[in-house]
Amino acid sequence: MLVVRIAMVAALLAGCGSSTKMQARWPDAPVALRDDADRDQAIDQLWVVPPGPDRERMRGEVAAAVAKRITDAIVEERPFAAALLLDQLTWMWHADPAAIGKGLVDHVRMLERLRGVFAKSGALEPAIQTLVLLAEVEPAQRAARIAEIDEILAFADELAISDNGANATRAQPLLLLQPTALALPLPWLVDRYVTMLIERQRGIAMLIDKQGATLQLVRAHHDILTTSRRIANVLARAGRVVEIHVAIQKVKGLGSDRELSTRAEILHNHATVDAYLELADVIRTDEHAPDAAAALATCLAGLAKFPGDPSLAAAAAADARTLGRIDQAIQLYEMALRGSPEVDTAAALRLGKLYGERIGRLAGGGRPHAAKTAWRGVLEFTSKSAKAHPHTVWQQTAAIAESALGRGLASQGLIDDAKHALVASLERAPSIDAYETLTTIDVQIERYASAREWATTGLSMLGDASSGDRYRRAKLERIEGDALRGLGKTKEATARYLDSMRSWASLGETKDLPRTIAAERLLDSGRAMFWMGDKGAAIDLVMRAVDVDTDTPDISASAVAFLIEADLYRDALDAYHRALGANLSDFYKVYMSLWIAGEAKRLGEPLDRLAAEYLESRQGDTWYELLARAATGRVPFATLRASATTGPRQAELAFYTATLELDPGAASPAAKKKLFAQVLSAHVVLDAEYDLARRYLASIP
Repeated sequence: MLVVRIAMVAALLAGCGSSTKMQARWPDAPVALRDDADRDQAIDQLWVVPPGPDRERMRGEVAAAVAKRITDAIVEERPFAAALLLDQLTWMWHADPAAIGKGLVDHVRMLERLRGVFAKSGALEPAIQTLVLLAEVEPAQRAARIAEIDEILAFADELAISDNGANATRAQPLLLLQPTALALPLPWLVDRYVTMLIERQRGIAMLIDKQGATLQLVRAHHDILTTSRRIANVLARAGRVVEIHVAIQKVKGLGSDRELSTRAEILHNHATVDAYLELADVIRTDEHAPDAAAALATCLAGLAKFPGDPSLAAAAAADARTLGRIDQAIQLYEMALRGSPEVDTAAALRLGKLYGERIGRLAGGGRPHAAKTAWRGVLEFTSKSAKAHPHTVWQQTAAIAESALGRGLASQGLIDDAKHALVASLERAPSIDAYETLTTIDVQIERYASAREWATTGLSMLGDASSGDRYRRAKLERIEGDALRGLGKTKEATARYLDSMRSWASLGETKDLPRTIAAERLLDSGRAMFWMGDKGAAIDLVMRAVDVDTDTPDISASAVAFLIEADLYRDALDAYHRALGANLSDFYKVYMSLWIAGEAKRLGEPLDRLAAEYLESRQGDTWYELLARAATGRVPFATLRASATTGPRQAELAFYTATLELDPGAASPAAKKKLFAQVLSAHVVLDAEYDLARRYLASIP
């Protein structure tokens, strides 16, 4: 039945045109390095660009964008945000730290201002980091910068001594130097850090031999047992893997590590593929100081000696994936799979997920054409691999990527293309992701009978034995409940919602679940309770979801949007205030602020003070910043309209023109009705604006 169903739908969709044709009549959105997501993507690409002019040009462009964001944070008096951006700036030179002086030479003034900000706020770690950068950018001032670093370290020592006695020396300086030494492993900085680690270990070991371990001593030097590990980590990151053995040989007794010492000695004496692999494994799996970046550097050092080795490439790919480096992990997995005499199915499936992440990132960022190009690259690699090493896993790899393409195209309102890609992915290899997305799309465009069929078929693939299956079952059952509700089958919908809540409950206690899963369960259950008519329980569940995981963007944003859609403005405002204080990007905070502003205007209430202040504080020319500036009267409507160059942006332009009355002609009910209809016709079905527009349109007489 499954094969028949897929074939029937594929045939029906084939009449609408080939899945290789794009519906989009707009160019891909330009890359805006001021935008966090675009900048993260650009930095991700840097890891696979070889040293040379292209890399320096790309890195210079990103550095300029980060420097502007840091300047904004300084002006807005947000030192914590400035410190995070400084980390991002520093990490771009992690692989070639000696080049940072030349790379940041144009940003000396910004670094000087940043030094003052951290000195004023008492933020010692980023102050040291800034001084290290200034020492590299202005070599003539290096001695003075290092002297300033010494003053900070001496001050930290004094504080530690006052808290834990005279024997607390070096503990705090080591903790302050460590983040910068790991992020930017400059030779002089690494040497100083390693020397301090060894001297501290020797001194504490002698003290313990003489007088035993006191509570104050243990409290001050709680990390001393990982001394050898920390030395290995920083040397590996610096590309000095072969030096690890000599360095940790100086650590005797307390803080030494037999297994690490053995692996480092083997590599030092006889650097084989296995020696690199085993040392990397010890580094990445340590209980107290695991370091994927150091393990990756160890594997890359091995690849430099044994180019193309599939074992080293696969291990390095896994580390890159752990670090969130999508493009580098893809490159390394492809290298491993090309060079392996046998098909590594696990690596191929991981590669498929990475392909999906890259494609989804491109499409979700407003670049469906680039996503299609990336998809063609997937087809090329999997087709060649299938010819060289026939195996069904290549179809699965392609299916994972094509399903992500379908979801990405749906996010851009390209519904026909999205469904073509999703159905094609099912023909390659059935997946719950594809069924869930197809169900969601059809619920959103009110094709409820079709949505129910997709859900039923997807659920038939799932069992109850694994927590993964129960998790996916819970989500799909809730969406099927929405389809049944749309069909007017109230009793069946209620039964499905209850099934979903039982599936969620089967995952166990909230305290035993990852925070995001626990919050998702509460949020999904809140939706179900609302549609079953228990508004009070629904509000409680949704607000608890925000409390459990405020820092996950989808949780907070979905909660605020749902509460507005449910006509629960006061509760939405409460959730919004919690999200505004959370560790979320400006992107999400801007959109939540705009939803709150639009609902307040609809209700005839004054704009919330925090929302008004937040929108007023936004600067820059990314699309969401332009929306914030337009909402607060700082950008002419014509400028905003000229920037609405993609389908989703045009839909958002219509939505916010109607809700915030950005254009004087949008104030009448007739004008609003027309604008909300435009939002729905754009079919950006995965955005909150689509659901809100449908609700607002229905409320207009």
